Amino acid sequence: MTAADGVLVAALALALLAWCMRRLPGRDVVVALAALVSLGAGLYGAWDQRWQDAPGALAGGLCLLALALGRWRRARGRRPRPLLSGLLLGLAVAVALAAVVLFPVDDLPAPDGPFAVGVRDFELVDRRRTGVLQAAPGEPRRLLVRVWYPADPAPGARPRAYFDAAEARSTARGFGEVMGFAPMLAYLTHVGTHGYPDAPLRAAAGRLPVVLFSHGYAGYAGSNTVLMERLASHGYAVYAVQHSGDASPTRLPSGAVEPMDPGLVEHLRQALADGLPPLLRRAYTEDDLDVRLDAQLRVAREIPAPANRALWTSAPVWLADRLFVHDALQAGAVPASVAEVVAASAFARVGEMGMSFGGSTAGAVCQVDRRCAALVNLDGGDFHFTPFAADVPVPLLMIHADLRGFYRMLGATPPATPRSFNDFSYERLDATGLRPSVHRLVLRDSLHAGLTDNGLFVRRPLRDLLFGSAPGAVLTGVPNAFVLAFFDHYLRGLDNGFPQVQYRRYGDWVQPYDTAAVRHWWLAKPPAERAALQQRIDDLHAWARAPR
Repeated sequence: MTAADGVLVAALALALLAWCMRRLPGRDVVVALAALVSLGAGLYGAWDQRWQDAPGALAGGLCLLALALGRWRRARGRRPRPLLSGLLLGLAVAVALAAVVLFPVDDLPAPDGPFAVGVRDFELVDRRRTGVLQAAPGEPRRLLVRVWYPADPAPGARPRAYFDAAEARSTARGFGEVMGFAPMLAYLTHVGTHGYPDAPLRAAAGRLPVVLFSHGYAGYAGSNTVLMERLASHGYAVYAVQHSGDASPTRLPSGAVEPMDPGLVEHLRQALADGLPPLLRRAYTEDDLDVRLDAQLRVAREIPAPANRALWTSAPVWLADRLFVHDALQAGAVPASVAEVVAASAFARVGEMGMSFGGSTAGAVCQVDRRCAALVNLDGGDFHFTPFAADVPVPLLMIHADLRGFYRMLGATPPATPRSFNDFSYERLDATGLRPSVHRLVLRDSLHAGLTDNGLFVRRPLRDLLFGSAPGAVLTGVPNAFVLAFFDHYLRGLDNGFPQVQYRRYGDWVQPYDTAAVRHWWLAKPPAERAALQQRIDDLHAWARAPR
């Protein structure tokens, strides 16, 4: 709760209480003063990016108006209507308090590792690629990268806000525009993280294991800050790429802002207006695996514009972004402000990770880049298609939100046994479900966006509708626990009991997802039919790798 929140809540409570105490000496003065304070606190909070205080300002104004009307009626010999006015004011105050309570301002959960966390932003420029997405012809590709790392912050240093003031005016508001309400996340400028800006690298840090991360479509680099801080507190260097144009407005360290690509905005608005194409719905909601496979093989090339934007335009751009960033980091071609952190990072074997569309990108990276040593996909599909019906060459952790929510999001009734949208990805169809290093799991009672930090910023019951009804400690705790243990096991080589330890801890909320039914269905097909389908799969791979 901000200071303005506290003053607003106290003043509104006092105003409503005094209003109900008809015989209180000096009642009108108390109500007027409390309402004026409510009005001022609410307006200040709204100015200070805390839009949730605006209803409180309105309630304070209504209280003053009701007070004036009551005095006006008495002056003309008319009887006031305290019951009606009290009910209306009570409703206004309740709405104002609900806005403050439902959207709390609490610092992020503290990471549990032994090290403090530093955080730095820097820009990388790919001059070989020009005119990408919304960029003008000849303009190079500019990317924001944020790194979290183990640090030794100076005494008295203060962690950064979730969004600094400039990001609240650009990145946060741009993301809010996608959701239909620009100020939606701007108030997170009041939420504290545990990352210390530009803090010195921890002394004797050694060679830091590296994780590279991509956010979801239209998202931003810090969308999973809680997870990043936890990894860094356990000794990792985590580099998050913000994919300019396909991201919320990207504020670069120079102060320049790379806007969201108008093509992305058109795509998102059209998708909301028209709904999903029927072919896409069949591809991911049909229970019949033959229908599902046929539709998924056709999706990439048959969905019309602008619904195909992610597949045709964004997928190759994001893959190229990730490979460029990795190459630049490994070569040390970075600004001096992050040179020491980059020099201490081990880029020959890294963990690749992403959320949503970023998870698809991470999967594509591991199909083409031998530096990938372990892959984490946080509820992302396969929009690059190179991992389709193909063995991912490294260990995989696939964390799904509750699959029932996915069906409902697509406007379909969930079947008794919901199927994953990645049933055909990351393993050969004749052997899917047999590799012990491929871990697929489902987080019960969670929704897609619940696998970001956003579930921490809304209270129930609204949170249940947007992010899932699983407890907040579970929504963040499951990815934290499984991802850290997965990378510790496969990237660091630790014998840590993964994943049995994590399943025991979260057994009430997490279930393994088994793709054995896909294998049995595939192997039951006549050889000629399998060969024909395999040819279609090979054609899809060729299309996915061709320049677009």
